[in-house]
Amino acid sequence: MRVPRIVATVIAAVSVLATLGVTAPSANADVNVYTTPGEHTVNGRQWRTWCEPYSRTARCTTQIKVGGVWTFNNLTYLPSPRSLWVGNPLATPGYHVVKGRKWYTECDTPRTGGNGCRSYIDTTGRGNYVFNNVVQFGQIRTDLDSLYKYRPPADPTPTPAPSGPYSITKGPNTSNRVILTFDDCPKSLSSFRTTVKAVSDMGVRLALFPTGDCVTAGRFDAAYARSLGHYVFNHSISHPQLTNLSYSAVVRQLGAPGIVTTYGRPPYGAYNSTVRSAYDAVGMRIWTWTVDTNDWRGKSSSELVRYVVNNSSGGDTVLMHMQWNGFNASSIRSMRDGLSAKGVGMCRNTGAVAAKPAGISC
Repeated sequence: MRVPRIVATVIAAVSVLATLGVTAPSANADVNVYTTPGEHTVNGRQWRTWCEPYSRTARCTTQIKVGGVWTFNNLTYLPSPRSLWVGNPLATPGYHVVKGRKWYTECDTPRTGGNGCRSYIDTTGRGNYVFNNVVQFGQIRTDLDSLYKYRPPADPTPTPAPSGPYSITKGPNTSNRVILTFDDCPKSLSSFRTTVKAVSDMGVRLALFPTGDCVTAGRFDAAYARSLGHYVFNHSISHPQLTNLSYSAVVRQLGAPGIVTTYGRPPYGAYNSTVRSAYDAVGMRIWTWTVDTNDWRGKSSSELVRYVVNNSSGGDTVLMHMQWNGFNASSIRSMRDGLSAKGVGMCRNTGAVAAKPAGISC
């Protein structure tokens, strides 16, 4: 039987990668380098792996040292039920186009171990498919939290992932402190920098959700915000109503030039099953809010301060927008002081944060 050229290319690529150590370690290896966080030496090769939350399971990234440089090897999605992967290209056999790139996925073959899928990406656009990731089917592990402690040394200290059931409205804030969150885009880069620096100096940590269009326009600096201890998460590229889009269009909205990270807020807080599947596919969790200030209605700074203080309780996520009257040092300081007066703390700033944190720390 003649093997299609594109599949033959995949098989050839896998064979070449096998000679580089890409295949799974042998059964008598001391450690599975693809699912065990940390740095390992197996068969004389140096490996390192770290894991992050993905949907209800975890995704582990593995690198191998080649010529003294850590190089991407593959992704492993730890066991989870097949039902969670319905419609996901990484678990749907055949050829797919995702964010303009071509993929090939095979499932339940001898190469996948009979209970999972392997995906290959076309690295050149000309049918040169290279192995990229494995999806494992099965019961979700009960020790996932223990996998999130290691990160490569060059990364900031990881934040523990939230434990227990995940709440879309409260998001990863499992503390008893209020966290202020701001969407969209500030009026200017200079006003943005002034505000986030002043808020950092007062010991408060914000969660910021800029659009990709804002980043492209040069009015938001994600690296600067993170260096000051503020979280930066996704808010789509162009702020469409995601529930009106196809699955592939939603996936595109969650990519660059938007913020590529671990949490995202759909515009207008709107989501349905298609939107949730897209967030799962890119490894983001949806985070909306528990307190909506409606600042976009033109409320003054004093009105916003009063609303936040009167309506927020421990553990709340407060929604505001960077272009309106709550996004300034004076308003945020008054909110902090007003909440403190009634015994409610605001998310504390403890320094620089990662671009893709497993959770948040307040």
